[in-house]
Amino acid sequence: MHLLVFGSLAYDRIMHFEGRFADHLLPDKIDVLNVCFTVSGLTEMLGGTAGNIAYGLAELGERPIVLSTLGRDGGRYLGYMQDKGIDTSCVRVIEEEYTAGAFITGDKDDNQITNFNPGAMNHSCRFDLEDRNPADCLAVIAPGNLEDMQELPRLFRERRVPYIFDPGQQLNIIDPKALEEAITGAYILISSDYELEMITNMTGLDTPALKQRARNIITTKGEKGSVLLTDQGSVDIPAAPADEVQDPTGAGDAYRSGLMKGLALGESLAEACLYGAAISSFAVSLPGTQEYRLRAGQFEERLAKARKLMA
Repeated sequence: MHLLVFGSLAYDRIMHFEGRFADHLLPDKIDVLNVCFTVSGLTEMLGGTAGNIAYGLAELGERPIVLSTLGRDGGRYLGYMQDKGIDTSCVRVIEEEYTAGAFITGDKDDNQITNFNPGAMNHSCRFDLEDRNPADCLAVIAPGNLEDMQELPRLFRERRVPYIFDPGQQLNIIDPKALEEAITGAYILISSDYELEMITNMTGLDTPALKQRARNIITTKGEKGSVLLTDQGSVDIPAAPADEVQDPTGAGDAYRSGLMKGLALGESLAEACLYGAAISSFAVSLPGTQEYRLRAGQFEERLAKARKLMA
């Protein structure tokens, strides 16, 4: 099966300020703000929704096809994905841009200041199904280029490719009408519980009305697990037990990779959600979104534990 993964590819550059931001911000001078924070170092990690989901699928033995863009500095990321067995034939390189990047500085109180440069993400990946058999495809549309987030649902509906729609971080800028249209016809609408509330507020549609547009709805709730809503009703999916929790940032994208893996194997939706819960428990165990590794038999053992919790 062709697993099509649309979303962003980005470099995450993480820095730490040893002091407190608040000690250097004068309330009566905010209108003429000019500050410099000297950081203790910089860590660069690979990220972006498409990269994170594709990484999880590769760890699960799949060869996903990434639909995204990189900038002129994206060669290292491209090579990394290829080394992981990820199909990069549909990654478009934008030579006049830098790869999307987040510059994140945190202080000793865990406050954060983030600057994000979309760079190459401002450009469409220009994906075309070409000679791929739609009946042998499964797609996920994760946060990325807005034009693609509106056009790909139309393409997949026309070609009858089942797709998972995940508006996520783009909810603050996507047009509500475009959002509703993209949801309509989706095989699955997936979001966190907070994002689902944003979707209902933006579209004016409650959950039952959204269910009339998307065939199924999955709502993730962090350590409380997730909820699957189908025509047969709702199913509570437990969170899989993690050895430790260091960074929840990559859990959502890992969940989506497990979900796609389960569906590619022909599992039921509830079982596929358990796949998502199992792999996300590894993603949270280390800082970063592509740092975990699955040893032989480790995923199956974690999946079995999640099944027991659901029984």
